[in-house]
Amino acid sequence: MKVKERAYILLLIGTLAMSTASLFIRLAQAPPLIIATFRLIISSLILILIYRRKIKIEKSILPFLILSGISLGIHFYTWISSVYLTSVANAVVLVNTNPLFIILFTILIDKKRPPLYYFISLFFVILGMFLITSKSLEFKLGIGEIFAIIGGFSVALYLYIGQKLSNKISLVSYISSVYSFSAIFLFIISLFSPYPFFNYPLKTYFYFFLLALIPQLMGHSSANYALRILPASSVALVILGENVFATLLAYIFLRESISFNQGLGMAIITLAIMYNSIKERIEGIE
Repeated sequence: MKVKERAYILLLIGTLAMSTASLFIRLAQAPPLIIATFRLIISSLILILIYRRKIKIEKSILPFLILSGISLGIHFYTWISSVYLTSVANAVVLVNTNPLFIILFTILIDKKRPPLYYFISLFFVILGMFLITSKSLEFKLGIGEIFAIIGGFSVALYLYIGQKLSNKISLVSYISSVYSFSAIFLFIISLFSPYPFFNYPLKTYFYFFLLALIPQLMGHSSANYALRILPASSVALVILGENVFATLLAYIFLRESISFNQGLGMAIITLAIMYNSIKERIEGIE
């Protein structure tokens, strides 16, 4: 199996793992900030306990690791908050603007422009998202929408930095440090928040653990592995497939119906991601 094929397979598995986050977040009975904080604290502690002797960080890249961690923390806090502050449809569409920000970073910083087929794929992915969310999508700009956009920008920065540091630090060292810095950032914010840190139902802590184990350690770590092989723009595009998996999981576990428009949107997103992946593998862009 070729390296790129392995990266896409792991990224697909990781995207499926990330799609479980919305399910666990809805089941956890806690404020968004507390959910995000526990998610990162648990995942970083697991990594440190397992790989503490393999974690090595060079001082020269420490500021970028901290920035990446803070960006990840901001993403989780603003994204989860946006779900409570606006419709899920608005939050999903706006947080998934992250490929547009990555394109912006690539053009302005790297002085490169993604190929035409990428823009075609992105157009159809966005079209698919509109179809999936069309029933409850509202065209407005409130605090929830602003939070979702910030969430999209911050995760784009996190992915972009991850790729830039991929040849300067091992994967284990990168995710361990970034998740830890993100956890510290969120923990400090939570100390000044009005939300209690403890006294939640036992099942809530169980969902915190599942959030750390599946969407974080399995999902985000797979994405960070893929960033070492694939362009950040392609990784961000594939991750948008999370919308398809999340819709299917809601149908299976939460008994939510799937309309014709949603089914069509899911098919369009899947085909668009497959098209971009095939073209990227054929043309082998770096």
